[in-house]
Amino acid sequence: MRILLGFFLAALSITGFAATFVFGGALTKECGVSPEVLSFLRFAIAGGAMLAAGAATAKGRARLASPTRGDWLEMAWLAPVGTCIMAWCVFKGCARVSTANASMADALTPLMIYLVDALVRRRVDVKGLCGLASGFIGAVLVIQIVDGNGLKLNAYSMGDVYILLSAATWGVYTVFGKRLNRKLGSSVFTTWTMLLGAGMIGLVLPFGDFAWPSAPKSWALVGGLGLISTLMSFWTWNAAQKYLRTSTLAMTAYFTPVIAMAMGIAFLGEGVTWLQWLGTAFIVGSAAIETRGRDG
Repeated sequence: MRILLGFFLAALSITGFAATFVFGGALTKECGVSPEVLSFLRFAIAGGAMLAAGAATAKGRARLASPTRGDWLEMAWLAPVGTCIMAWCVFKGCARVSTANASMADALTPLMIYLVDALVRRRVDVKGLCGLASGFIGAVLVIQIVDGNGLKLNAYSMGDVYILLSAATWGVYTVFGKRLNRKLGSSVFTTWTMLLGAGMIGLVLPFGDFAWPSAPKSWALVGGLGLISTLMSFWTWNAAQKYLRTSTLAMTAYFTPVIAMAMGIAFLGEGVTWLQWLGTAFIVGSAAIETRGRDG
């Protein structure tokens, strides 16, 4: 039951993260909003909403006040890595590359989490590595980075570098934040890292010429980015860490391209190639390999 709950939370998280590339692409390319402003707004909205919800009860206020001095020092470096730097890299990437290329962040994230976790533990799990490799192959087929005509990734695009950096920073946040997340609880950990991240970005905004949302459409997209792709996604991702191994949770990110593909079929009438179905099979195989073990 605990594992099922963990996968349910992970499913909500990756669905919201999948929408990040849609919101981010529209806001940076069509609406012209600066990546720095988007990074600030998404965490200010989500963190503010979580703070208000937590402070509504005496128990919630006590939990929000529970971090020790050492916890605050730890969150002080986790917050910029896992929120403002990660988000800035994502939006810089969204502004420069296609949605498919930007989705590589989700294909790379499990590998980055695995590498960081392996460095911390100084141990390589061969079975886990096989599962991650299977999932990565599946992800690049589903998002059509690789198709019958070969590799379509713009290898020398700076946007792709930003996407790589976003995956790396998320890996560090997930692995190094797991202990504190379990100690404080996902709500408290998510609330404070979001607000700390927003505050750090906010310090630089007055000193640059950044474009803010102006039209109602822009603000509606920002609202979706803050509540769906940030509040829901971050909280459920951190909450899932209580029930799933780090490597298993990381593997679920491979399903983000599959969800995007399903949305394209259902709402846009898009077709599916045989290579995309093959990629889905690889991802399912990755899940089977990763979950054939105890969680912890």
